[in-house]
Amino acid sequence: MRRTSGIGRQLLSLVALSLMIFIVDACTIVHDDDEDAKKTDKKLDIYFVTDDFKPDEFVEKIWDDKVVPYFKEKCLPISDVLPTWAKDQEAAGRQFGYREKAEGSPWNFRVKGSGRIVSLNTASRASTVDVDLDPADGSADVLIQIGPVIKDSAIRDSLEFISFTDFTNQLEFARLSNALNKKVNKTVTGELDRDNLMGKGISFNGAFTQLQDSDLIRITPVSLEVK
Repeated sequence: MRRTSGIGRQLLSLVALSLMIFIVDACTIVHDDDEDAKKTDKKLDIYFVTDDFKPDEFVEKIWDDKVVPYFKEKCLPISDVLPTWAKDQEAAGRQFGYREKAEGSPWNFRVKGSGRIVSLNTASRASTVDVDLDPADGSADVLIQIGPVIKDSAIRDSLEFISFTDFTNQLEFARLSNALNKKVNKTVTGELDRDNLMGKGISFNGAFTQLQDSDLIRITPVSLEVK
């Protein structure tokens, strides 16, 4: 009997372990970095992944009808933004940018421009091209992401008709940003002839965020033409 009980306990332990693995696999832990959390102890939010929200389908429905026309309407010439940005990013944000939340969250900028590709950065999957904006002076002014990995959430956070409050939790909101970036790679940058980009003219509509990890502004394109 004792041996049978031991086997039974082992089976129960295996079942419990399997259940725990399933639960962990079905949830995502998200750092709560909002302003209220910063005032107290930083905490973790745990969200369970469900199939209720399908971000790729959501993006497919809004991309051509809402996202692309919105950027076509809202984008400002980047040549208007850069001089103020170079002096005072907050001032540039107040004059040219958009952010859903109040003070403390990063500004996002919807911009358009044209220029010439003067350098390629394709060693990593998060590839970019350096662009010398018109009027040309021979030096790079901005980076444009060409993927396949697209960084940051500049597209999502530039859309005034998209609000965090429309989504169940932070995980859904993050999945939306990933889906938008995947759409950029699929329809905007995925078919670029990477072997023949150097020296080509380029025009774009896109967005960049105040949070930058490079010396040059990194723009995520919503539309792109290489000629």
